[in-house]
Amino acid sequence: MTTFLLLLRALVGPGLVAFAYWQGLAHGLFPALAGVGLGVLMFGAAAARRDTAIVCFLFAGALMLALALHLVPGFSRTPLWGASIHTAKAIAGLAAMAMFPTALRWNAKVSAVALATLVVVPVLAWWLGLVRWAPAGLAAVGAFAIANLFSSLAEEWFFRRWVQQPLSGVVGAVLALLASAALFGLAHFQQGQLTMVMAAVAGLGYGAAFWLSGGSIWAAVLLHWMLNVLRVAMFGG
Repeated sequence: MTTFLLLLRALVGPGLVAFAYWQGLAHGLFPALAGVGLGVLMFGAAAARRDTAIVCFLFAGALMLALALHLVPGFSRTPLWGASIHTAKAIAGLAAMAMFPTALRWNAKVSAVALATLVVVPVLAWWLGLVRWAPAGLAAVGAFAIANLFSSLAEEWFFRRWVQQPLSGVVGAVLALLASAALFGLAHFQQGQLTMVMAAVAGLGYGAAFWLSGGSIWAAVLLHWMLNVLRVAMFGG
């Protein structure tokens, strides 16, 4: 891949931030700094020498996490037909997708994991009393499906590409899967302990899909998105 192409891909993050300013979805200095920082760090992660690339990769992941956790002020949500898109998280995910593209790979093992996840997680959540049967309307499900695609994309790019994949080379695939699932659960701490547990269980499914597909982040994104849409379809928002 040429340096020029890498540079163009690195500009996706800053470009999306500029678009957010134009649409009134970003205000002040911090979103601009975050956008430029994301572009520089991702370019360094892809184009720099190994030691520098590793440092840039780690800081890019930290910045993505800060964007996802609303730690960068100045961003507002994008309304979408009764739903909304987490603007900062969407920018982080789309920037990562542009910088580190990957193919969708799906096989019989991933299908088995997906089926188990789509059955076990909703049933367990219902059994624990976290949700109740309250199907959402078709329009609400459709709007949520579009909006949630951006969140699923960003979260899976972070937890698979920045957490699970590097860890697998250090502690092995199984421990990396368990660690990434646990961290995904911890990311939901504001929603209570039971929700953290359910998120960790779901994270096991997403991580297993990533692992068994041979490292296809799109497999994890698709499963994550399907489970979230199913939750809204069955239990409402």
